Amino acid sequence: MTFEDSIKVPKPAKGAPRGIISEKQAEESLALAAKAFGESRFGLLRSERRAGVVSLVYGLNGRALDAKALAYELNN
Repeated sequence: MTFEDSIKVPKPAKGAPRGIISEKQAEESLALAAKAFGESRFGLLRSERRAGVVSLVYGLNGRALDAKALAYELNN
């Protein structure tokens, strides 16, 4: 079982190379995935960043991350 979500990346600040995904955005994505998986444990399987959007795929065998760790992972 997998769950797909996407996060729109905000425009970068002047002089910054790319936009930064906030911890709040990561938390909202994790909340949607938690709702989809119910009581099952899940984690991040894959993330892809392109054209101002980060596509995320969550699954039962993925890496379990909290919102802070997910935001860090997506920004680096």
